[in-house]
Amino acid sequence: MAMATATPRNYLLLLFILFLAAGAAVPAVSGAWDAKGERLYSGRLFGVVDDDEEPSAYEMLERFGFPRGILPEGVTGYMLRPSDGEFTVYLGTRECEFEVDGGYRLTYKGRITGKVAGGSISELHGVTVRIFMMNWGIDRVVMADADHLMFYVGPLSQAFPAEGFEESPQCRCRHGGSGAVSGVAAM
Repeated sequence: MAMATATPRNYLLLLFILFLAAGAAVPAVSGAWDAKGERLYSGRLFGVVDDDEEPSAYEMLERFGFPRGILPEGVTGYMLRPSDGEFTVYLGTRECEFEVDGGYRLTYKGRITGKVAGGSISELHGVTVRIFMMNWGIDRVVMADADHLMFYVGPLSQAFPAEGFEESPQCRCRHGGSGAVSGVAAM
């Protein structure tokens, strides 16, 4: 079997691919603009910030009428387009999970997307709930009233007391493909 040798051209190609991959993995920084010329509102990416900087993802949730606890601890940053409410939230882990009242297990991917407007999150991707031994995507969350959150999985919905989401839960982190659960997500 013949061994392929690395040439300077192969190294340049590999370096170019790594450069593109790194650029795609890093979210936009504060003050970025999208392709339409609209400002992307980004907050607290990768580190500690001063009080006069943009609000955290948890503070933004509260501004839209949601309790901060619908997001687990460990958010490293987010992007929000104010004109249409489109958002992306980044967790510091690949996936994390925790249980809510009723024995439901929620799993959050490392990247969560959707659209937010006062009291409503729609087109949600990256959050699932375990029901009947299967994971189902939660596609909408609505503040039904001041005391209840409605979670929608397709045409089905379930109400939960909002007080159960006052604090952001620490989630068990899932790493790799082994399915092992270990560690705790930290902010």
